[in-house]
Amino acid sequence: MQIRFEQTSDSAAIRAVHEAAFGQPAEANLVDRLREECPEQVSLVAICDDHQLIGHILFTPAEINYTDGSEIHGWGLAPLAVLPEFQKQRVGSQLVQAGLQELQNRSQQFVIVLGHPEYYPRFDFEPAWQYGLTCDFTGENRDAFMIHFLEQAGFQKKPGRALYHPVFYSP
Repeated sequence: MQIRFEQTSDSAAIRAVHEAAFGQPAEANLVDRLREECPEQVSLVAICDDHQLIGHILFTPAEINYTDGSEIHGWGLAPLAVLPEFQKQRVGSQLVQAGLQELQNRSQQFVIVLGHPEYYPRFDFEPAWQYGLTCDFTGENRDAFMIHFLEQAGFQKKPGRALYHPVFYSP
């Protein structure tokens, strides 16, 4: 398997992966809108030996707005999808690791994710509430909103609200 950056010719296959993985078009629609409205992104795909695109991960700019008026910038991971027949074969893990490494290489500070609290801690994600952070999408399970620090410098443990790219908030 190979992990590489998304290419223009990958968009239909990426859409198919998200629709198959989630069983609905919502995440695929989100990826299409982010592709159109967010030029700054890290979009990686997993390609198996027969050149089939089997997984996709997207990182887009995010920020934390602190209650004292300060802010820091980082990235949001969303969405991550793997074709159902390739799930539980470390495809998603390799996509997450490759994306985190790319952002680390770019000297970014943090990555936020709203995801399974049992899955993301293996990549050193921690519940963000422990750092005083909230997110509009957590609902009942505050442990699902997590943060991974790529660079501790500049991060302060104080109350704040994490924001994904504006596309996440539009209908």
